[in-house]
Amino acid sequence: MTMAPNADHGLVIVPAGAGAGKTHRIKTQLSDWVKRGIVRPERILAVTFTEAAAGELRERIRAGLLADGLVAEAMAVERAYVSTIHGLGLRLLTEHALAAGASPQPRHLGDAERDLLIRQALAHAKALDPIKAEPERFGYAPNFVKGETVEDSLRGRVLSMIDLLRSLGDKGRDPGLIAPALARLDAVYGPVLEDPAAAGASLETAVQAMITAFPEGGMATVAAKGPKETLEKNLALFRRVARDPALLALDWGIWQNLRGLFTSNSRTKTPDGYDDLATAIMAAADVLPSHPGPLEDAKLHLSCLIACAQEVMAAYEARKKALGLIDFADMITGAERLLRTDPAVRQAVLDEIDCVIIDEFQDTNPVQFALLWQLGQHAPRTLLVGDVKQSIMGFQGADPRLSQALAAANPDATQPLDRNWRSTPAVMQFVNAMGAGLFGAGYNPLAPTRDPVAGPAIEVLNATQGRRSQKYSQPPEHIAERIARILTDTETITDRHTKAARPARPSDIALLVCRHTTAARYAEELRARGVPVRIAEDGWAKSPVIVAARAALAFAANPADIHAGLLLRTLGPDPLPLQEALSAQMEGRLVDDPVLMRLAALSNLLARLPAGAALDLVLDAAGLRLWAERQPDAAQSRADLLRLEAEAGEFEAAHRDLKSASGFHGETAKVFLGWLDARGGERDFDRHPDPSANSAEAVEIVTWHASKGREWPITVVAEFDYGIEERAGATATRFDALDRIDDMAVVLGSASLIHTPGFAAPEATRRFIEDRRADFEANAKNLLYVALTRARDRLVLEWPGFLKDREEDAPEATNLFHILSDTCAPQIGAGSLRINGVDCAALITQLPEEAGFTEYAGGAAASALRFGAAAPLPVTPLTPWRLQPSQTRSAGVPPVSRRINIGAPWPKALNDAYRGTALHLALRTYLTRPDLAPALALATGLDDATLALVAERATALKAWLADQGYTDLRAEIPVLGHTPEGAEIPGALDLLAIGPAGAMLIDHKSGGGGDGFGPYWPQLSSYAGLLAGLYPQHPLQGVAVFWVDHGWLELADEGASAGAFAQARVN
Repeated sequence: MTMAPNADHGLVIVPAGAGAGKTHRIKTQLSDWVKRGIVRPERILAVTFTEAAAGELRERIRAGLLADGLVAEAMAVERAYVSTIHGLGLRLLTEHALAAGASPQPRHLGDAERDLLIRQALAHAKALDPIKAEPERFGYAPNFVKGETVEDSLRGRVLSMIDLLRSLGDKGRDPGLIAPALARLDAVYGPVLEDPAAAGASLETAVQAMITAFPEGGMATVAAKGPKETLEKNLALFRRVARDPALLALDWGIWQNLRGLFTSNSRTKTPDGYDDLATAIMAAADVLPSHPGPLEDAKLHLSCLIACAQEVMAAYEARKKALGLIDFADMITGAERLLRTDPAVRQAVLDEIDCVIIDEFQDTNPVQFALLWQLGQHAPRTLLVGDVKQSIMGFQGADPRLSQALAAANPDATQPLDRNWRSTPAVMQFVNAMGAGLFGAGYNPLAPTRDPVAGPAIEVLNATQGRRSQKYSQPPEHIAERIARILTDTETITDRHTKAARPARPSDIALLVCRHTTAARYAEELRARGVPVRIAEDGWAKSPVIVAARAALAFAANPADIHAGLLLRTLGPDPLPLQEALSAQMEGRLVDDPVLMRLAALSNLLARLPAGAALDLVLDAAGLRLWAERQPDAAQSRADLLRLEAEAGEFEAAHRDLKSASGFHGETAKVFLGWLDARGGERDFDRHPDPSANSAEAVEIVTWHASKGREWPITVVAEFDYGIEERAGATATRFDALDRIDDMAVVLGSASLIHTPGFAAPEATRRFIEDRRADFEANAKNLLYVALTRARDRLVLEWPGFLKDREEDAPEATNLFHILSDTCAPQIGAGSLRINGVDCAALITQLPEEAGFTEYAGGAAASALRFGAAAPLPVTPLTPWRLQPSQTRSAGVPPVSRRINIGAPWPKALNDAYRGTALHLALRTYLTRPDLAPALALATGLDDATLALVAERATALKAWLADQGYTDLRAEIPVLGHTPEGAEIPGALDLLAIGPAGAMLIDHKSGGGGDGFGPYWPQLSSYAGLLAGLYPQHPLQGVAVFWVDHGWLELADEGASAGAFAQARVN
């Protein structure tokens, strides 16, 4: 595409550092384009990565246009493509469903349904059979802490591989990915033993010699408990090898254990000769790091994972397509494939847009990049905004190298922002010094725009005691104490809106940590000091309100479930003492409990109700909503209940076939409870919902990753000691054709998989970790930059003074602080912190061994406002949403009518045989399209004699109407009206005869008694009331029922029944 130094045409890339105002740049650019007529607001395509960001961007664009007086343009923004990337993909697939070969109304696949489909496909996957046969050989073991089985662990690994491969688009299905990935394992592993069989035989011989010489394990002269236990374990290992030497070709953990046997030391001596034999065993096992056996296992493992993931993907895709389902990945991969393979569709999309705006472009994964770039590359003007220094979403598949390659290929299109609107000058001095240290020449310094504020901008809390200290206070205690002191000492911050100084409130402070488990520890210490905390934490399923609600639902569904009844009455509203409840049950009095009686009364009804309706009735009957309001944390309890109701809705929405396939048949409360139990092991299933929606008056604890895009007046950054090294088992991607970034098909085609296997020998694992060092250190630098740029007024650093110095033979960085040290050379001075050679004023605090304990009294006052006692809403009468005209209430009594003979009555046999639709169709044809009469016999099934009678009747009616001046006949006119309550009234007018004076409404009736209007006046009055709006130019002159088989017309004309006509209306 044509590049231009201005933003009116071509591509513009805007690197935007933290707080540089990227959203403001997008808004002002779009407003400028719209004001100058370059871009029409409804032809904007803007993509963000969260719904909140999309909504904020749309509102800011609209606000900017309104501020410039462009009201019509602001309203037109609602029709623009401003959405998340998944929303864009879904819209493309929906609007071009036929071209994509997809359903125009796909149903989104929930996480539970996705897991079920993949489980089913995985159960039939043959590629994984070698691992299924010996999962322990490949490192799979149950995790009792997390409650994971071997199957769970293996499934999780396959799911991760599937997610990675799907991020590559169609390339992820290519079996050719396997060979290069295995070749890389060979290359990184290095030279291997030429004769591994001889090495195994040598080790077996050494072990046999030990067993022969010391059958008791060399413990005869050892009395100390520790050494003796070690020798016992060594002996068990020797005996295991001696019993089954074949293990040496399968279990490489045995080799590693044999490399570390116990030998004599200064305190404990083994029998003579034992050390020599142990040394011989260790020497024989020491060839493990170059043994080809572990490498072959790693290659088999990786090839099975890739092949299985591709096999499961194929089965999963076929099953989804058969069921008309779509998941989040499909929204991207399907849209990318559609644009790439169908140029006509891509051009149709481009014809509807004047510009493409992409926010956070650096966080795209390969297939997302390909989707967006197919539009951005060919759009009249494209604005890409992002910051590769803040690309930290690699765990979600984001690959910043793509956006880096694009910027490198288009240097003239780059327009970096150079100001910071977030932080004070003192904070920015630290940020700029740190940024230059982390990124060198790739960092663009940002000039602060805010005025200086009083108070320290940088605080260093130097902790000398580690996280496992038993004798002295740990870092979470010191951090909690410092936050409590900030609040109790009424230290000030600058209000973002008023720009005035005020005392800090809990919501002005954020605590950034790296792990959720660490976050819980800090939250515990803050709560102990009375500081309110907002944190995403587990415990939803075991929270009192959910346990009580599930017990109530279980008892209502099955009143014989005594355990559920006891649980509810001893835990829930107005609880009974446990002993009293048990006594009442044994004496048969518990069934008379009022709460349980109300629930038992619902039992029969619940068997016929869906889960959502049943849960609603049970919560009301048990009084659980009011009880939740009275809990110590009422907001959280309400949110927990709302999530339970949302889970019931998701259960009802889940595809019936998928639920049946997993053993859940039906929609009732009992099935719902079982479905909840089955989902208990899902990721984040037990996470409490956030009750505050970003408005809680509490200290927010978030992870470094989750802090991206956020800001707070005071930011406390902790856990610099968090490890950064690539974990064994991780798999990433690499692209060899980034220099062809303008052709994403070539770039994706050059993708290869980079796997980091885990080996029993740490030296072998280390080789693969070091091969990935450049990547994980780059990610650590980005993570440091994100976390340390969130503060507006003050940055508080938990300085890990407890870290030990690195060994001379292992100087590599292993944690975040090592990266900061290596790049910025931080030095704590007297009242300053030197970063990258720049002295930044700082408050330095050497933390004592014991943390203080300051209680914050403002926590109770900060509780949320609550409504008064709940009261039932007034009863509202229900109305149907749709009524047939015959079901409406009459406007009054039927009007006076007169009978007009049209012809002779038909025989009774004819009345009974040919009443209904066929008769109406024939009559309509003869009245309005007599030229089609020859086709009536085939269309209606009526014989010629009957059709002749109908033709005669139609001719007579038509002649009478013409004699009255009604020559324009219109048949079967669809109409739609509404009652005052809003109910729809659909219908069709059999015949509307129009003349110079007005119109006559005629309804055909076959059969019946033929007396007056009979029961049909409500229907006719509804139609009469609609005609004034449909045909105001033709005032209604009469209403008639044409009794077809009786041969007469029952007519009420306007002159004779003016009152009834005036009252005719839709009720």
